Amino acid sequence: MRLYISIDMEGIWGLTSWREPKERISELMTQELNLVLSFIEKYAKNADIVIADSHGQGDNLLVSKLPENVSLIRGFPRNYYMMEGLDESFDGVLFIGYHAPVGILPGQMDHSYSSSTFYEVSINGKKVGEAEINGMLAAYYGVPVILISGDDVLVNFSKLFFPDTQFVITKKAISRHSAQMVPYKSLVEQYNRAIKTALDSIKRIKPLELRPPFTIELEVNDTGAAYLISQIPGAVLVSGRKVSYSSSSFLEIYKFLMVSAYIGWVNKNL
Repeated sequence: MRLYISIDMEGIWGLTSWREPKERISELMTQELNLVLSFIEKYAKNADIVIADSHGQGDNLLVSKLPENVSLIRGFPRNYYMMEGLDESFDGVLFIGYHAPVGILPGQMDHSYSSSTFYEVSINGKKVGEAEINGMLAAYYGVPVILISGDDVLVNFSKLFFPDTQFVITKKAISRHSAQMVPYKSLVEQYNRAIKTALDSIKRIKPLELRPPFTIELEVNDTGAAYLISQIPGAVLVSGRKVSYSSSSFLEIYKFLMVSAYIGWVNKNL
């Protein structure tokens, strides 16, 4: 069995702010990942596992504390950032420590790829977050998302898109930078049940259904970012802060989103 794990920070148990010390972020992300890996090993021995460190600059996980039999993708930039290295050879994808889309109250540290750039992201008229966007990229390769973990706001939002996927609630959001953690014992029990169920039913879980053509709309935080993003060939400036892009290939949609995020970062630093 071949599994792909994309791990973010905002939905990790014990964390509530981007201002947490880097050492604590690394420690808790690594701790939760190792918990996940222990249950995968329990229920799918000798699985081939690729992990994408997918928060910030992709340099969060403590590599010395990871099992020797996993492959880690880290660093930045990458063509496909949170999903770098994914292809048709994988049997399933797990999203660990994910969060609600930008603008969903009271989601923990809510954003969609770039908190400094995007005010809202929609695809074919539906508001989406990182779980949905990355799930669609996985579907492009025919790979199902078998488990998603994060705060309760993420879970409530994403369940509508992923009806067959197992979910783990790590904390209950109070505000953007405040949450009530579930008891750690509950976290362990949830992961145990969810991973067992996900692996037992992996062949019955279907990838998200993709219906081309696709149109992605980016509502950005200021007109400067919109203007710069609209210079991408094929992009359309819809309004002062909104840009759209259409393609029959979701891979191109994903690339457009990534380049737009990078451009937004440049705009912020002008």
